[in-house]
Amino acid sequence: MSRNAASVLPARGLPFPGLLSLVLLSLVLLAPSPPSAATDPDPLPSWRAGEVKAAILAFVAAVSDSGGPDFVPASERIAVLDNDGTSWCERPDYVPTLFQADLLRGLVAEGRIDGDAMPYRAWIADDQEALRDFGWRESYEALTRALVGIDIEEYREAALAYLERRRHERFDRPYTELYYAPMLELIDLLEARDFQVWIVTGAEQAFVQSYSEQVLGIPPARVIGSWVTPVYENDDGEVRLTRGDVQVPNGYEHKPENIAVRIGRRPIFAAGNSNNDEPMCRYALTGKHRSLAIWIHHDDPDREYEYGRRGSRIEELCEENPAAYEVSMRRDWARVFR
Repeated sequence: MSRNAASVLPARGLPFPGLLSLVLLSLVLLAPSPPSAATDPDPLPSWRAGEVKAAILAFVAAVSDSGGPDFVPASERIAVLDNDGTSWCERPDYVPTLFQADLLRGLVAEGRIDGDAMPYRAWIADDQEALRDFGWRESYEALTRALVGIDIEEYREAALAYLERRRHERFDRPYTELYYAPMLELIDLLEARDFQVWIVTGAEQAFVQSYSEQVLGIPPARVIGSWVTPVYENDDGEVRLTRGDVQVPNGYEHKPENIAVRIGRRPIFAAGNSNNDEPMCRYALTGKHRSLAIWIHHDDPDREYEYGRRGSRIEELCEENPAAYEVSMRRDWARVFR
């Protein structure tokens, strides 16, 4: 109040005793209210309102509320997400194997591999029937052996270059653009609440590491996949690591086993889409903290593909455990890709 305004008041105070209170009350009522949860931007705009979205938001809020009964320290907020079919599109072809077949073609062109021998001929021609007749496991083991000796860093660089030029046959987009928008939003939400997000995949680890930081913001150190043992080579003081011939799988029960070795903590959140992920999801759900698991169900042939329900162990997990939720692409996702 200015000095001139003050001079018009009687020496003993305001002429009307309640006037000051009314003025102050008016100022309080007219002042902008602080932002509330209702006015905050939706952290999951590609998820439709419903049971699944509500469960995710409630879980994340509960475990990050330091004053709540379900609070989990940030150091123990571990989230593990499968990659193929959970975080990005895996149909109609399995991209990591397409890349390895592409490397095989280069080795054949260089004369280092006999391209007429089976199963190499089938890999080069993408003859799925011949590969099946030869035996899927035997075919893949032969493909992996053909890549022994390749520099691991060069392998990662080649993988990234392949992904940058390879386009999905149906969507006509690079595969790195086929990560699901709802899952990318979920990763952002988890990281904003101090979760440590890991990709835990059955695909080859070096392949996913080649682009994980660039595309997902997840550093290579937080990718757990199947891998081949590296071989140390010292050539006149120049050290490099090359691909060996011993394969270490990361599927089914190997996922929780490798999580225990690599992370050293039990996750409290897990996402998967197949029986391959059921042990990992069950592992997350049976710890001491509040936990959540989601199963991505491919039931939207118009926007993506339809598959993966019959005989699903992860579906059974969702039916028996109240903290496990089926995510219907058709019902729960407002959009699939960005």
